[in-house]
Amino acid sequence: HVLDTLTACVQKGVATEIERANEEIAFQATIREDMADHWENYTCADDTLNTTEAKRTETWRGRTVSVMIDRPASKIHTVENFLTEDECKAVEEAAKPTLHDATVADGSGGSHKSDARKAKQAGITVHWDKEADGDLIARLSRRVYDYVNHVLPFNIMEDGQEDLMSIQYFGRGPEEDQPDRYMPHCDGDCNGMLFKPGNRMATIVMYCEI
Repeated sequence: HVLDTLTACVQKGVATEIERANEEIAFQATIREDMADHWENYTCADDTLNTTEAKRTETWRGRTVSVMIDRPASKIHTVENFLTEDECKAVEEAAKPTLHDATVADGSGGSHKSDARKAKQAGITVHWDKEADGDLIARLSRRVYDYVNHVLPFNIMEDGQEDLMSIQYFGRGPEEDQPDRYMPHCDGDCNGMLFKPGNRMATIVMYCEI
């Protein structure tokens, strides 16, 4: 009887602490998302704002790289002329047949539509067997892996990785209440916890038109 009473007491205490921790995680996630919305609107509303200065610049295969953030757990680089005009056209053409409303990851292996990403998207299969023949999409994809492995201490190979994703904005102008756009958002879990093995480690966003 004493053991049962003690077990019930411990269970109640643990359940209360877990509930309190989950509430704090949800609160912090809401703050991060709200901050992202405000920052996006603030920076985009004033095109006279100074651009953040790079911590340093370097070169990679003849391309200028601006290192904006360089921390052990987070790195942001901008690379000029990462892809060519021909590669852009090849990606756009490959995406045309399967364009559909864009989604974001839900943290559980699935995806859902979100106001944070209003655009059209299409997955593009990379034909690695055509890489030796100069296939433009395979060439671009190889460059993506090469740069990620240049920056991170891993040897990430193409096997088992996601295909390229083409995001196309057909916009309706800045005066629209909800124009096509890509807003700051959490692409997966947004709880501030440590990285889960098996999730995304790096993303390269390439712009063909600005």
